[in-house]
Amino acid sequence: HFTVQLAPHVDRLLVADISQIALDRTAERCSNFNHIQFQQLDLVKDTLPGTFDLIVCSEVLYYMGDRTDLEAIAQKMADALVPGGHLLMAHAHVVVDEPDRAGFDWDVPFGAKTIGDTFASLPSLRLAKEIWTPLYRIQLFQRKPTKTLWWSNPKPQITKLSQQPAPLPPEVAAHALWQGGKPAQYVSPEPIRTDRLPILMYHRVAPTGVSELNRWRITPEAFEDQLRYLRDAGYYSVSVDTWCHAMLNKTALPGRAILLTFDDGFLDFFTYAQPLLKQYGFSALVFLVADQVGRSNGWDTAYGEELPLMNWDHIRQLQAEGIQFGSHSATHRPLTSLSVADMVQEGARSRTILQQELGTSIHAFAYPYGDFDPVVEHLIGACGYTSGFSCRSGHSKLQDSLLALPRIEVMGSDNLQEFVKKLSIA
Repeated sequence: HFTVQLAPHVDRLLVADISQIALDRTAERCSNFNHIQFQQLDLVKDTLPGTFDLIVCSEVLYYMGDRTDLEAIAQKMADALVPGGHLLMAHAHVVVDEPDRAGFDWDVPFGAKTIGDTFASLPSLRLAKEIWTPLYRIQLFQRKPTKTLWWSNPKPQITKLSQQPAPLPPEVAAHALWQGGKPAQYVSPEPIRTDRLPILMYHRVAPTGVSELNRWRITPEAFEDQLRYLRDAGYYSVSVDTWCHAMLNKTALPGRAILLTFDDGFLDFFTYAQPLLKQYGFSALVFLVADQVGRSNGWDTAYGEELPLMNWDHIRQLQAEGIQFGSHSATHRPLTSLSVADMVQEGARSRTILQQELGTSIHAFAYPYGDFDPVVEHLIGACGYTSGFSCRSGHSKLQDSLLALPRIEVMGSDNLQEFVKKLSIA
């Protein structure tokens, strides 16, 4: 809301946040403005992009680590101001700073007093104005101008209010200690467990492609945003064997587990997806069409897009890097349209080829087009597969059939908010 209010009064505005989701939501609210830039930024790790006439920082700095980090951030912000530029900050009083006065009981390392004192100690800044309320402190700092004739550091204009100018929301007021006190001793939450696994279904990661197949292609930039979110949210990759073992034993996995799957074995997995997976610490399960390895996606020729698939050299290199592989049949035909003999041929032949080429057992099968029924499920199991992946949407539960695992399709049209929503469990 502050961005919407500030935007009409400036020629250029950069909105920064560590959360891409928060940036996307702000961008939606500010869609009428064309002079706003949005950038994901970590104040601790990243440098500030350029210099500014005004920097606004509200209720952020309690979460920046320890005082050493706070001092570094303060210097970073001061250096990013033009001479004569201003820094506007708003932070709350916290009893960890001043236990004998009103403040919040939050379990943070410091509050408004420590933050204000840290910035006031910088030689390049002066405190120009300040507003105190019983629970909050708003400060306006100015950077020392190039010409220092008037730089005598006059006393700041300080306004103190005896009451809060507006009532606090109930969930915030519950943590206010009006007579001072000690920080709350928060009870550690129950450890996170995964008893419903998000199995993500991808096809292509590539910058371009025909519009008819956009649903099954996401850009490398979008894929990186998704991986960054997964990493920051604490997700980690699990293997299909690990999840199958958990299902058989009806035992939840520790933490936020996730399984990323890719159908068809496109060459762009090797080119675009795997470097990003490695960068963000994730692995994947790739389903290969055994007879088409090293060739192209003949099943998509009706859309006018024939694309190269990975060859065995690509696949073996990925295998050495920790990527797992499963079968996507021998020829990518819809299995329910085939005879029983042909169904078995699709399952058995593909498994034999993959095992011979990769030197490892293949137990995972993804049904082409998500096309399966109880007969297909039974015959694929009879071919030696212990897990079958469908296109049925949803999280995989411990009680699911191992040969009818649901997946969450990630589509090219999904923005980050929609991606995150798909991960959530009602």
